[in-house]
Amino acid sequence: MAFSLDKAELESELRKIADYIVTLKREIAVLQANEIHTQTIPGAGEDLIAVVTSTEGATNEIMAIAENVLSADASDPVAYKNFVDKEMMALFETCAFQDLTGQRISRVVKTLENIESRVSRFASYTGVQDASGYASDKEADDAKRRERLLLNGPALADDGNKQNDIDRLLASHRGE
Repeated sequence: MAFSLDKAELESELRKIADYIVTLKREIAVLQANEIHTQTIPGAGEDLIAVVTSTEGATNEIMAIAENVLSADASDPVAYKNFVDKEMMALFETCAFQDLTGQRISRVVKTLENIESRVSRFASYTGVQDASGYASDKEADDAKRRERLLLNGPALADDGNKQNDIDRLLASHRGE
């Protein structure tokens, strides 16, 4: 079955295609993929590294303070109280790290929400449907490794196994 278009119809179809391409290019520009790749995601990564670093530092400081208090000489109650008071103030100061980490994590969340919004808009505009599988062999290999080694990290609240269920399972194996 052959169909033919006259010159006007052909020009009209080509104009529609050209207009779609122009609009698609504009949507791609709004996506700002280059900025996301060169600035946004690396900036979020730096924020997360800073969170890990400050959390590690605070954890080490808190542990050192606890060790100091536990190993302190309590034979002079007045001196011991003064020492513990000083260490507790240092402990409170150290716990302030959570404010900075909270701000950094909030920035990362906002970054992810912004990226999600842009990608969602682009996908909606273009009518793109997700393809099954993985974007690369490395992504597929990483997924297989996570599954094989159970590298899923801690579960979120209300996600995963409940402690009561685990306790019942262990009790059933012990014959309780």
